[in-house]
Amino acid sequence: MSSDVKVFKLITGEELIARAEQERDYVVLEKPMTLTAVPGQQAGQMGFALVPWMMAANTDSVRFSLSHIVVELDATADIEKNYLASVTGLSL
Repeated sequence: MSSDVKVFKLITGEELIARAEQERDYVVLEKPMTLTAVPGQQAGQMGFALVPWMMAANTDSVRFSLSHIVVELDATADIEKNYLASVTGLSL
């Protein structure tokens, strides 16, 4: 069974996590997010957090040309769970 949440690598090197719907020559990403490093609870420890891809813009739905996407893969179970919890506000 394939994941509902996908991970996209763009030609810029950025990785986006989102639900996606492919249309003719482009893909529409729903609430794209990216991973960022954050300090852990213990000194010297680092973790990751999902944050909106563009903080200053409305990114509920973003359209990308297929020529700007290098690869599309299923998200891991943990990333999918965290992404869905972030965008829906529901704990899974």
